[in-house]
Amino acid sequence: MTRRSQLVWSLPAKRSRLAEGWRCWPVWLGCLWLLTGTSLRGELVLTNFSAAKPLKVMAVGDSITDDCSINGAWRLYLQPLLETNGYPFTFLGRFSSAGSGAFTKVKHEGICGAVIAAPGLMTSPVHNYTGADTYIQKTLMDGLATNSPDLVLIFMGANDIGRGRNPYLVATNHLPTLLDSIFAKLPAANIIVSKPTTLLNAAVGTPFYSSFATNVPIYNTAVQGLINARRAQGQNVFLADLFSVVDARTMFLSDNLHPNAAGLKAIANEWLFRIDALTVRTNRAITPLIAGGSVWRYSDRGLDLGTNWVQPQYDDSAWAQGPARLGYNTPGIATTVNYGPLATNKYITTYFRHSFVAPSTLHYTNLNFRLNRAHGAVVWFNGREVFRVNMPSGPISYLSYSKAGLALDALHIYYPTNLPVSFLPEGTNVMAVEIHTFGPSAPGISFDLELFGMGDYPPPAPPLSASLDGADVRLRWPATNDAGFILISGADPSETYDWLPLGGPYILNGGFYEYREPLNLAQLVSYYQLRYVGLPAIGPRLGFRLESNAAVPFWASDFAGFNLEARSGLAPSATWETVRGPYPLSNDSFQVWVPRSGVSNQFFRLRKPLPQD
Repeated sequence: MTRRSQLVWSLPAKRSRLAEGWRCWPVWLGCLWLLTGTSLRGELVLTNFSAAKPLKVMAVGDSITDDCSINGAWRLYLQPLLETNGYPFTFLGRFSSAGSGAFTKVKHEGICGAVIAAPGLMTSPVHNYTGADTYIQKTLMDGLATNSPDLVLIFMGANDIGRGRNPYLVATNHLPTLLDSIFAKLPAANIIVSKPTTLLNAAVGTPFYSSFATNVPIYNTAVQGLINARRAQGQNVFLADLFSVVDARTMFLSDNLHPNAAGLKAIANEWLFRIDALTVRTNRAITPLIAGGSVWRYSDRGLDLGTNWVQPQYDDSAWAQGPARLGYNTPGIATTVNYGPLATNKYITTYFRHSFVAPSTLHYTNLNFRLNRAHGAVVWFNGREVFRVNMPSGPISYLSYSKAGLALDALHIYYPTNLPVSFLPEGTNVMAVEIHTFGPSAPGISFDLELFGMGDYPPPAPPLSASLDGADVRLRWPATNDAGFILISGADPSETYDWLPLGGPYILNGGFYEYREPLNLAQLVSYYQLRYVGLPAIGPRLGFRLESNAAVPFWASDFAGFNLEARSGLAPSATWETVRGPYPLSNDSFQVWVPRSGVSNQFFRLRKPLPQD
């Protein structure tokens, strides 16, 4: 693990031997974390492709992929997205759209009206196939006889469900057979299967496809389970959530089955996100950290769990567990949770927890959540609330109602939330979510969550050394041009989520950063580690409060490594002096107590010391 340096500080048994008895040595952790944390990755290594050897993509589907409604369909919008995001690629297939302007990659395997398994249901030929032969298990195998794609995008299900086929049978029999046929032909291929878009108002067919709209979430949950099972077997098959990204109110043509231009753009963006999530790059990464349909532990007993349940160390071993979606009385539920003995007085809050392992090789800058929640939710990460939706502000109890109820498609959508982060703790992290109903008579609830980590690859960590200087421990490491490393410290190497950043000051001295703090005699062993967080795009905000005998400058704990500097005036001749540390951490802020007698004409600022200064 070359991107961090770690030291263990052991306190000798006798205080009199401190000057000669201390030792430090490197401890290398995380090999298992690396393997576990990247188990969801695919095999699209971008450096394997070039203009001379492009990534070969095959778009497979029904009329939403074919040109039946709009020439080029979502492929028209995916081409520029892939090109501008660094993918040298080409579309494969036997059929062609009409090229227009920048839309030049026109091949595809879309079949208007197609279903997955026999018999086809069209009443007239399509692309020289009889109506009975318009099923993908046949047409795609014909296409693969002369084409060998690296990546297959499968957008199917609308006709299967809209024509009244059993959604569970389609997801657990027809689709697996199709996948088996593709992998038999192309064992190294990557396949992304989609959840189909809504049929809520689809005015097509007899009866209308909308008659079977509630079967779509049932199918989507079953497909999620299939994909997770295939992933566990080592197959490179993934899922795109087109149901959630195409808005039933604004993104369809008048038939409410075929997406309009806005809907096709949303589909293309979702394909791009999922392709990025299985692509290995040298400059950036999207890592799936929690897959949709994962197994969650849950407490559905109607108890007041207070606040301890969100902490990573909380013992949830006695909780029930099951795969998502979890809930009750909602189509598409994989695990039914308990709402209590009375249907007219249901429990208001149900609690969920899931742990995951973060790779040690990435510097995360954003967490992307896809949250399915009916009805309100409060989301906690490693013991801290990170966001809430459809919930009142202020303190939340187990009897707090959501602000409103959800219905129809809103019950099944996975809503995105993107949060910037300075870093993601290596090793085990814990996500905790509480789902609240809008009242004791609410008909049902639903919950699932996908989580993606987004970031880049940090530079190698410089070597970290320690020495004893009087009663202080002095830590030292070479200054780097980006100055993006901070110190963190903790007492338990197995619980790095509990490790705390060391605020500073970090003093530049002879090409090295130096940090010192008093030796903690009450702690037998102290662990120190350099962690890469990069340089923030926006600097910290310096707060200031007055206490009876001190002025207290403070700033957010996300900004370790910024030095507090002070001077007595703003005249050009006045010099800034670094305020001595260490800067203690309290309530997620670094704080420094300055006697009030010394601040009558003091000015303060925060400054990141850079090697080139």
